[in-house]
Amino acid sequence: MKTNANANENYREITEAALRQKIQERAYHIWLANGCGHGDHERHWLQAERELMEATKQEEKPQSDVRQRKKTAKPN
Repeated sequence: MKTNANANENYREITEAALRQKIQERAYHIWLANGCGHGDHERHWLQAERELMEATKQEEKPQSDVRQRKKTAKPN
């Protein structure tokens, strides 16, 4: 029998795996764009992480702005 804790853990593992895959793909494209040199894999990985985190923040920002406007809007 699965509990909610097990279900949440499985979801987190899937989410982490999906994030790792996105980072890996972005790092690969960064590596290609930089001439396929050797020895910079950590820099490419960290750059990919940074870019994805910034993109995630940008996606979340408009939603929070809409919520804020709803809170401050005066009823008619």
